[in-house]
Amino acid sequence: MKRIAFIIIRYGKEVNGGAEAHCRMLAERLTPYYDVEVLTTTMRVFDDRSQDFPEGITIENKVTIRRFSPRPINGEAHRQLYKRAKRTRRIRLWLRRAGLLSLISSLHPDWTSGIEDERRTFESQPGHSPQMMDYIRDHGNNYQALLFMNYYFSQTVLGATIAPEKSILIPLAHPNHSLYYGISVGMFTRVAHIAFNTPAEERLCRRIFGRSMAPGSVVGCGIEEVEPADWDSVRMRYALPERYILYLGRVTRQKIGRIIPEFLKYKRKYGGDVKLVLVGGIDPEIERPDSGEVILTGFVDDAEKSAIIRHAALLINPSAQESLSLLMLEAMQKRIPVLVNGQSEVMKDHCRLSGAALWYNNWRDFRRKLHRLLEDGALRRQIAECGTAYVEKYYSWEVIIPRLRALIESL
Repeated sequence: MKRIAFIIIRYGKEVNGGAEAHCRMLAERLTPYYDVEVLTTTMRVFDDRSQDFPEGITIENKVTIRRFSPRPINGEAHRQLYKRAKRTRRIRLWLRRAGLLSLISSLHPDWTSGIEDERRTFESQPGHSPQMMDYIRDHGNNYQALLFMNYYFSQTVLGATIAPEKSILIPLAHPNHSLYYGISVGMFTRVAHIAFNTPAEERLCRRIFGRSMAPGSVVGCGIEEVEPADWDSVRMRYALPERYILYLGRVTRQKIGRIIPEFLKYKRKYGGDVKLVLVGGIDPEIERPDSGEVILTGFVDDAEKSAIIRHAALLINPSAQESLSLLMLEAMQKRIPVLVNGQSEVMKDHCRLSGAALWYNNWRDFRRKLHRLLEDGALRRQIAECGTAYVEKYYSWEVIIPRLRALIESL
């Protein structure tokens, strides 16, 4: 049986994160066809090394996991290198905003300015493992394909160019400044293929890397079906209301934006019995509101999450940076209306193509669209039908796994 390897900074059923879940679903579903390995670090939680996995080899759901210890962190050195490496990134971002970067990238595929400063920055990054790079360099030829996940960690930025002829990049790209590092050019232009999640993600990368970008196609990712926990028990444990809108993900200022105060504005204007429920790990900087209109549950397990999604009046995703939004697809599959941030081209594409969700352009529009979704029964029924059809057509495993296998076999 041919061997393949996924390369990602963290991996395991105990690891909380969208990219990590994406990798695990792909890896486990390819085990009937390949000897699947994952090359990863010992990191379990980014900011708490005391919870690290042990170094070495383990097997989980037929996937062989090789964990490598990261280099010790020198925070001050990394901060200085990061500052020094900003120059090239800012130049490339300025060229993108001026509408020139795609043309320049097409005419001059190689980018050398500032590369060494950027390389040292990634090598000083928390989670960087020289041992993993050495392993890929020494053993890469033993694999049919190397599948690199996430474009902004050293494992992918530095690893994907070691054996580019057998490397597939799954970038999970979104409009983040990290996408504009000059060192990213080699990764996006030299790999054998780029597997995107959505057409919007592919368009974003094409605007940056131009015609020199490596061949790419939309592969996507499916949804993990989890049997829901008993609803009465879940509802009692987390004091959930009868009717609620749901945010699901890390509860940080970066992720949720102004969702709490804007929801409270909505309540003052429209009233009603609906409440806001935020599910996910809570950043210490987030202040718990005194109002009983907002409920923060903290982390929940997958079965509880499945039950909470099924009973939501609607799901909201206020993030402007998404490469796919598995939670949006999961809600659509479960016939739950979705309201998303219109700054995300990926989620706007889902809305346009599916007819199963709405987007808002500003916070006033958010309150208006929220009210419409909660009160328009005919619209909710239409959305429910469109959502399941869209997910089945484009993001079912019966579609995705054959696409990915065809790419692997083409190498």
